Amino acid sequence: MAGPRALLIDAGGVLTTDIFPSFDAFCAREGLRLPPFKELYFHTPEIRDLLHRLEVGELHHREVEGPLAELLGLPADRADGLFAELYAEVRFIPAMTDAVEALRRRGVRTGLLSNSWWFPMYEQPFYARAFDVQVISGRAGVRKPDRAAFELALSELGVPAEEVLFVDDFEENLTPARALGMAVFLHDPDDPERTVGELERRFGPVRPAPEPRRST
Repeated sequence: MAGPRALLIDAGGVLTTDIFPSFDAFCAREGLRLPPFKELYFHTPEIRDLLHRLEVGELHHREVEGPLAELLGLPADRADGLFAELYAEVRFIPAMTDAVEALRRRGVRTGLLSNSWWFPMYEQPFYARAFDVQVISGRAGVRKPDRAAFELALSELGVPAEEVLFVDDFEENLTPARALGMAVFLHDPDDPERTVGELERRFGPVRPAPEPRRST
């Protein structure tokens, strides 16, 4: 059976370091005595609902900074530029970004499917270099795990679901992709090399060949 012809992949926590530790570091710098932000996101309805509205483009991040600052217990004058500070420690994972760029150079169709909180994250040159298609929830008006987000990404890619590998770091996002017929892989932010190995298994080499040893 032939391997996939296209890669559909998430951004935050997959191509970059996990965003939640960066958010936690900001809260620690501010002296906020809060549970981990990931826990706040999943278990605080006011924060979850606010960020879900941001993800589907109902609100811009500038409109969210004030209410989010208040929910976190920050003074109003700390709201401006809040997302830039929350994202301050998010970094690209070179092994992952290099792999995606290598696949695109080889002719593999590459697509980004990302739930967005802060558009400047996607303005870095890497994204234009690495992707044929970018479906960013705040611009598309639909977020994962909504099936429509995956259908839109497939339409943009122009590749049948059965020929696409989808990579994400949340299990709930794999379910609709799998239901549509895509192959799926759960990324572990603590082990990017495992994902690079899976990309190589599915698509072939993505890392530079080692230089030949010179005889002495």
